[in-house]
Amino acid sequence: MITPLQPRAGLPHGYPYDYERQVSLHDGRIVHVRPVVPGDAVLLARGVKEADADTLYHRFFNPAIKLDSRRLRYLTDIDYEKRFALAAFADGEGVAIARFEPAAGGVAEVAVVVKPEWRRLGLATEMFALLEEAALERGVVEFEALYLPDNHAIERVLEKRGFRDVTVDSGVARVTKKLRERFTYREHPSH
Repeated sequence: MITPLQPRAGLPHGYPYDYERQVSLHDGRIVHVRPVVPGDAVLLARGVKEADADTLYHRFFNPAIKLDSRRLRYLTDIDYEKRFALAAFADGEGVAIARFEPAAGGVAEVAVVVKPEWRRLGLATEMFALLEEAALERGVVEFEALYLPDNHAIERVLEKRGFRDVTVDSGVARVTKKLRERFTYREHPSH
């Protein structure tokens, strides 16, 4: 973990500095994780344009997704309260993005996508852990994730993170995870 940075010009109001982290992967490489900012729209557009069809299909359920400027703005201009997203970078290149979006009743839909050459290194697992931390601080009580049943890689990550109760409807798998409240120790006054 890195020390939160001091406010910098151009960052949105409410930018959560405490979610800027250095993450060490299984192979020893380090990635920098930080909250998504509006300026990331250009990087996201390039990432989607350069992504292979399999990655797009497993993330968006469509191998030929195109993100127009309105959709890119929606994905990168977030409030850091109801909607939260993190991006991971290595050598200035975006290598992963993870987010949660509100559903009903304290539930949030969660998703992550990692570039193929950065998979199986623990990055998706770390990104989910950071999203859980942020969600708990924001009153989210449950995560749900939707994925294609043939996406065994994300299925393993979700299982490792404690997602359970798989249901499949119309060719889409859904799993959920109840988020645990943080335990805080409070001293009790002596009698």
